[in-house]
Amino acid sequence: FENITFGRTSSMEEVEIVAKQAQAHRFITELPNGYYSEVGERGVQLSGGERQRIAIARAFLSDPRILILDDSTSAIDSATEDKIQKAIRNILKNRTTILITHRLSQIRWADLILVLKQGEIVAKGTHEELLKTSEEYRKIFVKKFDVDLDYLLKQCEEEL
Repeated sequence: FENITFGRTSSMEEVEIVAKQAQAHRFITELPNGYYSEVGERGVQLSGGERQRIAIARAFLSDPRILILDDSTSAIDSATEDKIQKAIRNILKNRTTILITHRLSQIRWADLILVLKQGEIVAKGTHEELLKTSEEYRKIFVKKFDVDLDYLLKQCEEEL
């Protein structure tokens, strides 16, 4: 409970709602004392993915105007990540969110994507715009999803 509230005054109902959105509720309820379990200094008794889900629940509960997520689901399996991404999209409507990630699956829905190369912005736009206009973005996409580059380029040219 305190790992999610992090000093905020919140009800158990509020904590359970954000834990469910962050896909943390199930594993929390399986802990010896559920939401009141001691998990050790820095969550040492939890897996990396479990710690990330607790941090995401904490972020959801804080209801920030601006939220920065830096590789927030890097230790989470893809099925759980998809569920968390849906919750993030719903919770963060009408709010500024900066998502730092290497996972293309997390950014396809973004309003604006910045492509960095050696610390400099080399392209920006939506997923669809970048597929059409950015060679660097297409290279990342092709490598990640094992898509044929020639086919992807042809699709982009046909749409232009």
